[in-house]
Amino acid sequence: MKLLVFLLEAEKPVPMVSLERLFGGGFEVEKDKKRTIYRYLNIIEEKWQIELIRGDLYSIKKKAAFQATELNSQEAQALYFSAGDIIDPDLRLMTQAKLLRIYQERRKKEDLIPKKTLELIDWCEQYINKSKVKMQMLIKSYSSINSGVIADRVVVPISFNMENLEIYAYDLEGGNVLKVFKLERMEGIEKLKEKAPRELKLDKLEIKRDPFGYLIEGKQLLYLDLRMDLKAFVLFSLHFSKLVPKIEKLDGDDLDKPYRIELELLRVDPMAGWIIGLINHLDIVGSSDFKGKLSSYFENYVSSQLQSKLNS
Repeated sequence: MKLLVFLLEAEKPVPMVSLERLFGGGFEVEKDKKRTIYRYLNIIEEKWQIELIRGDLYSIKKKAAFQATELNSQEAQALYFSAGDIIDPDLRLMTQAKLLRIYQERRKKEDLIPKKTLELIDWCEQYINKSKVKMQMLIKSYSSINSGVIADRVVVPISFNMENLEIYAYDLEGGNVLKVFKLERMEGIEKLKEKAPRELKLDKLEIKRDPFGYLIEGKQLLYLDLRMDLKAFVLFSLHFSKLVPKIEKLDGDDLDKPYRIELELLRVDPMAGWIIGLINHLDIVGSSDFKGKLSSYFENYVSSQLQSKLNS
């Protein structure tokens, strides 16, 4: 794993003598370590299916158009978890730190806005944010993240959020409920001739969302004060990368869970599975309402389903 990360980061092909010194025991080892290096290279090629250039120099094989092979965020995340099996603690931490950095860099690149979305942004600015009269609109081939259904949706947009690239709109086919529609999950938008229904609340509507994107609309929020150890902190960074800036490091060398984050959440769903899986690596301080909802979630969705599977 360490050798793979080294080759991925190398700016140019590396000679065997350098690989021997770095991964075969250092400068002082008299015994030829080429066989060890060859064994590592074979694992990379045969087990992990990553093509290498071999010969006088060694490197990751280039793709078409002379672009270097790069891990995507999912591959980097998978390798991060695989590196948890490395026995040497120093090597494990170093490897995981590098893979975490690669993961975060790839996420930034993958979050770049595609051309189709840029066109939708211009459309939304003109027909939603700059429009004086609210008209009905047809969102084409919208992919629902909850149901997985892809279908056209008739809506009345209230506003377009440029920061998160999403439309706040009343869903006319879903009980006139205010919902969030992400640009990345639609094929296009068409302006219809019909005006918005009169009963909709269109004026001076303040829209707020919790950290996971749920619309608040006057609903009670659940306060969460979460303390994490190093393992929980690293995994939190992978699962909820956009919330990492909210984490603070508490002072005190004797603290076994020095990483803290405070959140106000509408629902426990986004964090429930993560918290339950790492319950021994974190503490929930106070937060009685959150604890109560988390306990109910566990009983209704986790415990009952687990018991059902064990009985089947």
